[in-house]
Amino acid sequence: MMKLTIVYNACIDRILSGYEDPAHQLFIRAPEALIKEKEAANRERQTSGWRRRTNPQQPETGTTRMTTRRRPQTGTTEWLKEEGCGMYQCQNFLGVVISLALPMAQVAAVGTCMVLSLRRLKKQDYVDPQYLNLDDHRNIKRSLNIFYGLVLAQGIIFICRFLNPFVFGLRIWTLGKYKLFGPSGRNITFRYMRDNYQEFIAGNVRAAINMNLITFAKNLVVSGSVDDQLVGIRAMDRILRSVEYSSLALVRLRTSLDANALGKLVSMLGLPRTMEEEDTRGHAARVVLKLTPDILVSSFPQILSVISSSLLNTLHKKMGSMDVDLVWFGLRILDRLTDNKDNLKHVMDDVGDLVSKIIKITSWCDHGSTSSTISDSWIEQEIIPLLQKQDDLPPAFIQKIDQEIMIGMSLNILSKLVVAPGAAGVRKETKYTFNFLANTGILEHVEATRVISCLAADAAVRKEIGMFPEVIKKLKDSLLSKAPYVNITKVAAKLLLLEYTTSEKLNQIQSFIKENHKLEDQSFSVPVSAFIEELDPDQLFLPWMQSVLQRLDLEDLVSAPRVNHSQAAAEALMLLTTGCEDNVVALLQEINQEDLEKIVMMLFSEDGEKENRRKLAHIEGRNLQPETLCTLKKIFCAEGEEHTRSMLAKLLQNLRSYSGPKKFDQYMLVIDEALPKVFKGIIDEVATLEDTSSTNENLAQVKDGRSIKEGKVLESFLGLAVQICRSQNADVFPEVLDGANLRPDTFVQKLKKILELFNSPTTDFPSIRRSTLELMTWMVANKSSYREVLLQCGVYQQLHEVAKTARKLESFRGVHVLGEHDEDPDELGLSSISSLVTELQEKLLYSPSFQERSRNREHASPISIIID
Repeated sequence: MMKLTIVYNACIDRILSGYEDPAHQLFIRAPEALIKEKEAANRERQTSGWRRRTNPQQPETGTTRMTTRRRPQTGTTEWLKEEGCGMYQCQNFLGVVISLALPMAQVAAVGTCMVLSLRRLKKQDYVDPQYLNLDDHRNIKRSLNIFYGLVLAQGIIFICRFLNPFVFGLRIWTLGKYKLFGPSGRNITFRYMRDNYQEFIAGNVRAAINMNLITFAKNLVVSGSVDDQLVGIRAMDRILRSVEYSSLALVRLRTSLDANALGKLVSMLGLPRTMEEEDTRGHAARVVLKLTPDILVSSFPQILSVISSSLLNTLHKKMGSMDVDLVWFGLRILDRLTDNKDNLKHVMDDVGDLVSKIIKITSWCDHGSTSSTISDSWIEQEIIPLLQKQDDLPPAFIQKIDQEIMIGMSLNILSKLVVAPGAAGVRKETKYTFNFLANTGILEHVEATRVISCLAADAAVRKEIGMFPEVIKKLKDSLLSKAPYVNITKVAAKLLLLEYTTSEKLNQIQSFIKENHKLEDQSFSVPVSAFIEELDPDQLFLPWMQSVLQRLDLEDLVSAPRVNHSQAAAEALMLLTTGCEDNVVALLQEINQEDLEKIVMMLFSEDGEKENRRKLAHIEGRNLQPETLCTLKKIFCAEGEEHTRSMLAKLLQNLRSYSGPKKFDQYMLVIDEALPKVFKGIIDEVATLEDTSSTNENLAQVKDGRSIKEGKVLESFLGLAVQICRSQNADVFPEVLDGANLRPDTFVQKLKKILELFNSPTTDFPSIRRSTLELMTWMVANKSSYREVLLQCGVYQQLHEVAKTARKLESFRGVHVLGEHDEDPDELGLSSISSLVTELQEKLLYSPSFQERSRNREHASPISIIID
């Protein structure tokens, strides 16, 4: 559309003989002088449009103080005024009026000339009737017709150019949709139209038509002029932040960028020398963040050092003088870079002091006290009442929330680095400074729990972590949380959006808080943080306010997928208690019998579903708003608990394996009483996997996510069953089978089916056959009658198939998240899968019926030959 405008203007100027730079025209220069263009440009540079929050009064330290914006209460016009659109500023009002009045005076003058010319052309009264036949007045009519006709035509052309609604509307549309407000916005659009206009006049029509605004901004960025780079990168940043056209603009920018241009953008992240370069760096950080999925560290190795030395170079300063926005964008870029596995490999080669700086970010807040964290009580008692008064959040609150988000981002980056291939150096660096994880506030983040899980793969670090009782306590609290899907980083991001939400939404949250406190049975209550996390971002504010998300850079955070903090805590506790009796004792001392019963109940899906149905029935019986009821249902009906059940079963297996001097008989009894349900769970999982295997010969080769999760649950249940059986009296085993409504032959048939379904080892569940063989061996070792049951079910023949496919992988206890085995199987006394098969076969050989069957086969052999 803008191309048509340029062509249209060029044709008109050709007719009117030439082009004149508008900067040389009086009626263009006067309004710009009146609105004080230079002062407006200085104010725009001081407000630093790239920052997440603008502040016209920049402090002397050179950084931007954290300020807020009041959410809209009175309408769109007031909100636009507040968003910094220059034409609404009171100090420029007079200049804007004059800038509009002078052109209108031009239009009025031209219109007057047109009206007078048209009237004379209609009347044709150029000469009095008595002088019409004189020679001196014979040709005056033709001459004046031509003159007035030209005046009328020129006036029409002027009015069409000046008052063309298409041109005027397109300019306003461009400024509004691409957020090109202020002097820089007008500058980029003026230069874009001027340069395309000159290209068209010069005859380069194709080049003018193919040049879009984002590509034009890119050409300015790669130029050698610092001023042009600032204009280009600022326009590029604002266009990419437009709500409707950011995706299209990003696609066009990616297609126009080559390696050199992208390298130029990356180099702009370096240390600045002037104020202009600092502004350029800020806008470049936003643009590079959008382009990060296209950046490979192998192609741009300098990006890591630039982020470490430039964007994160203020970490040695105090929080009050730190450029928080630069640290924010540095972490965001690094977070996206590490999402690419290929980038992780190169990050390991040049990690430098990046890890130490990331760890240092987590020490910003004094997390030793709960008052410094984003707690439910802080949200209920301070945040919501303050917002209901239609007040802005204080800068201290904003700073506190931003800190929590950046801590979450740094922990997320660290959790990806410590599990990357070749990350031994990163884990070593983290191991020496892992005591930062002992802060209770840090452990509010699920990412910190993941880091603990990764570090716990090291036996020495595992034991050292267990020496911090606050770590064990916080992991236990997260495991037993009433709302397992709480991501404090996501909650903090949505707290920032509550400042811009409507009063109705705030009243809904306040009503939920009051209903929560009125409950007599607090087991039905839900933490307000979990409620806020489940709020749909579209419900927090109106669609036309999506620019808030763009400006605060919260799009990825508020739309992040769910994370199960309870599952992460179960995995961390399982790894901490693996092969470490000290940690087992620390956990058993931290929990009580009621907590252990809850853990056992979480192990079985039917118990969890029953509890969820009870909670749903309760909330449906309360007089809740429809939106509140829908949000609570999303919290209670969360799916994907298979991995949590698997981790819990392995955790209980570690607890039941304790054989130290301290007495935990009551706790062990709670675990032993769960054995009938464990057996029933094994039968149910096998039945489910049998349906899956109806179309697959080897279930171990199935890559279906659901089957893998169920296979892991089955593996963990088998391990737990073996551990309980070994630890308790064998005489109660028949009673356990009766409690699970199982006959011995039915149970053995299911165990044999496991060996058939998983007829080759896999890293997803490496010890599933091992645990099955151990359980069978324990059965026949403690009761000789079970030998006949195994022989009748055909277990002996199946053992030959197991021996053929035995692998060293099955000799280990398990494979951790790092892909490394924590102990040597020889040191643990673990026998190979082949030796387990041999041991079980030898026990079956002692069965009298086995000897009789062998003799029958020997006598049947010659008969079969005669028949053949």
